[in-house]
Amino acid sequence: MNRPRALAVAAAAGALALVACGSVAGSTGPGASGASSGTSPSPRPSGRAAAGPCAPSALKISLDSADAGVAAGSSYVPLEFANVSASPCTLPSYPGVTFAFGPSGPTIGPPAVQQDKAAAQTVLLAPGQLAHSWLQIVAAASYPADSCHPVTAQGLLIRLASSGPATFLADSISACAQPPSGSAPLGVFPVRAGQPQRGTMP
Repeated sequence: MNRPRALAVAAAAGALALVACGSVAGSTGPGASGASSGTSPSPRPSGRAAAGPCAPSALKISLDSADAGVAAGSSYVPLEFANVSASPCTLPSYPGVTFAFGPSGPTIGPPAVQQDKAAAQTVLLAPGQLAHSWLQIVAAASYPADSCHPVTAQGLLIRLASSGPATFLADSISACAQPPSGSAPLGVFPVRAGQPQRGTMP
């Protein structure tokens, strides 16, 4: 009589052990993993959010005369920006551009007039990448001499911000010292990513 009772007790103990094992295994099932994955990792900031404005020292700025074009008394010359730093940075929608007699000035005439504002956008420039902005330079000879007062600029002053250092690009250009009212002898188009394509003026 005692032997069957002992077997019954052993069988019950084995069943309890199986139930316990099942509950332990269940803690690693989908329900448990779903609870632990409820906390999502913090999103990383995007490159645009993390990048700051391009400093002049981070850029190589140049005039790409090889891709320039001429139309209706104006020269269209791409202004190129190359990121020579190790970090991404952002370019403004438009650079500030003025004719100048030299690196320290004085400037000649008003700043370039911003064109095609509907296409303006901030451009993210990764290390080693290029961006460009087309310049429209109206020939000084297109205006009456007595209302233009033509002079020879020694280059262009380029600014990425309203305040701060400027980059001087040496180039002999005929410019109006006092352009006629309402005229725009110098225009600048929005900055675009990539290298300009020859024959694709704005």
